[in-house]
Amino acid sequence: MINNPVKLKDWLELTRLKIMIPVSLTGFTGYFAFDPHFSVRLLLTSFGILLMAISASVLNQIQEVESDSKMNRTCNRPLPAHRIKPQQALLFFLFNLITGLTIVYYAGNFRAALIGVITIIWYNGLYTYSKTITAFAVVPGAITGALPPLIGWVAAGGGPWEKPIIFIEFLIFIGQIPHFWLLILKYGEEYKQAGIPSLTDIFNQTQIKRLTFSWVVSSVFAALFLGFFEIIKSLSLNLILVAVSIYMIWQFIDLLQVHPEKNNYKKYSILLEIYFLLVLLLLISDRIIM
Repeated sequence: MINNPVKLKDWLELTRLKIMIPVSLTGFTGYFAFDPHFSVRLLLTSFGILLMAISASVLNQIQEVESDSKMNRTCNRPLPAHRIKPQQALLFFLFNLITGLTIVYYAGNFRAALIGVITIIWYNGLYTYSKTITAFAVVPGAITGALPPLIGWVAAGGGPWEKPIIFIEFLIFIGQIPHFWLLILKYGEEYKQAGIPSLTDIFNQTQIKRLTFSWVVSSVFAALFLGFFEIIKSLSLNLILVAVSIYMIWQFIDLLQVHPEKNNYKKYSILLEIYFLLVLLLLISDRIIM
């Protein structure tokens, strides 16, 4: 009997491009924030970051194939559904890792590639392991999302401790956490069924909503810091940032409703994604008009 060949859509699903492209955009933003010129090096570095992000995601799916198979949200992914073999996924991981690191090294520099290695070790080592022992693993795990803009910044020639990149990293770090809390509100019971510690074991839904809202407000303030500390210098762009930030908080006040059935958690996730995309675009636009 001949096995069915792996379909292209299965490989694309394994890459999780919907999540990895925004990661690459943060790397693009970090590079452009330091060197605001469109160049081949900028595009190559961003592409290298994309490949490294894909490699980390693929390895994570290999590591979590058992727990993924126990959740409705993830059981139909290529690995738990047995459409792609773990050995194939491992080769795919190595290909993306080596290619991504090589591109970042040659388009950027050794330090940028080293930060990429550290990011993957942190994500696939510390974070993936800590998810099995604590419901608060997302807090140290969010550090991995803050490192791609640093890779871009350093690849462009910036230092790792300069004020602009620290504020950008802080924004990305803070902003990931409420997004995860929203996932817990929607899928908390599935995490528990898969044997993964869930915030629902510690807090009720109302408390998790309040926690999520608090982190959203913190994320908005982290974004406003970009203007207050003149990372974004344009007055008009800062006014836009203030306006959308107020709108963001106003929208999330509805999350605090008592009845969970009235909450569309997907809507709130999309709002968060759009907000942070807009903040990145404002930052890029500020560098263009400087």
